[in-house]
Amino acid sequence: MKKNIANKFLYKSNKFSDILKLKSIPISLMKNIGFLFLSLFYSSNNMKRKKYKLIIDEIDHDNYLIRFSSLIDLFDKKDVLIFANDKIDQSRFSNYNIRTVNLFKNHNFIDVLKTIYHEFFWGMRICLIASLKLKINLFSESKAIITTFLKYNNLFKLNNADFLFQERLYTTNPIKNYLFKKHGGKATSTMQKSILELCQMSYYIDIDYFFSLGKVTAERAFEYGGRIDKVIPVGSYFMEKNLQNRISQKEKNIDVLMLGINTMNAYERLDKYTEFMNDYYESIRWLVKFKKEYPSYRIGIKHHSSAGSDIIENKITLDSGIEILPKEQNSYELAFESRCIVTWGSTMGYEMNAHGVPSFFIDPGKRNTFLYDLRNKKFQHLLLDNYDDYQNYLVSTISGLVNKDYEVDLSKNLCLDSHNVSKEIYKTFCN
Repeated sequence: MKKNIANKFLYKSNKFSDILKLKSIPISLMKNIGFLFLSLFYSSNNMKRKKYKLIIDEIDHDNYLIRFSSLIDLFDKKDVLIFANDKIDQSRFSNYNIRTVNLFKNHNFIDVLKTIYHEFFWGMRICLIASLKLKINLFSESKAIITTFLKYNNLFKLNNADFLFQERLYTTNPIKNYLFKKHGGKATSTMQKSILELCQMSYYIDIDYFFSLGKVTAERAFEYGGRIDKVIPVGSYFMEKNLQNRISQKEKNIDVLMLGINTMNAYERLDKYTEFMNDYYESIRWLVKFKKEYPSYRIGIKHHSSAGSDIIENKITLDSGIEILPKEQNSYELAFESRCIVTWGSTMGYEMNAHGVPSFFIDPGKRNTFLYDLRNKKFQHLLLDNYDDYQNYLVSTISGLVNKDYEVDLSKNLCLDSHNVSKEIYKTFCN
């Protein structure tokens, strides 16, 4: 419930979503009732049970499944079950065991009947009383609990496995965790795909095995209310596939590459303090200033493939000579072609440093919410919080000079070598 309520806080607006207001109770209640009866209509009594070694959950894109191919091969395809939605092109993965999971169609008829009975006789009344006392609409939280129970109780009852693996750390769930173990599972797991920023996406992680990028990159999860049994540093799962696909070392033809964080699609979540907009776009202004001082350097900005148009950035970079690189290009390939990386908060800053490409994080106001873990002496060399240092570090790095202040993270605190991430995860499960 803490996780669900935290997800409804709107940072930029400095308020919770209107769905938590008491006036939203009638519509939430109707949604709950509608969900229960639709679940009853589409439910089944399928009792055919199967046993697997691994379940991979929450696959909703072909590329996600491709990333897991190495791990699936290590287990053997017949021993792995994939829970996916109907967006997956199953013809591309004909040898995989894929079960399509829909909102209403995976529930057990008896489970739904019992839930309707309990909700109409006790649950809704308890939820209404609690909502009125706390002055919060808790029916949306009630629906989240019921949805998780109905979905996973039946899925895990029919599909038993030793281990469960999911890519998204921010959708871990204590009810799913409990139900998986209840039906014979040994451990749930997730991987670190992002820096644990001060943000609801990092709050209340609930998992058994947390496969982290580096030795210290999961520590903040515990400060944010996480319940994690074991943190296991393995490196970057995302980078592994790109390292496997690299044919040879490419020529360094980009001097400075700025890696974006998809800001334009996440202002409500990222703009959480008064000076954020000035701080973030100051990092773009620094890049423009640097280009004017060193016009012969090739400088580019690469955003996520899903990023929209950034009007503010476009105005700042207009006629500056900075290249806005195509979003469909592979960020890892571009990074390996670069002499130097700068970023506001991309996880690739951790990854590329560990694989020989000097990378720096920009912190103009010394309050970047991605960089709490770097603000100590051990990682201070990766932070640039004033333009003079920014200029000196970039010129030294591009020129190939040894900068006494800069050291690659040799201790692998932020990211381990990522050539064999799947094997490390597999070894953990086997042991």
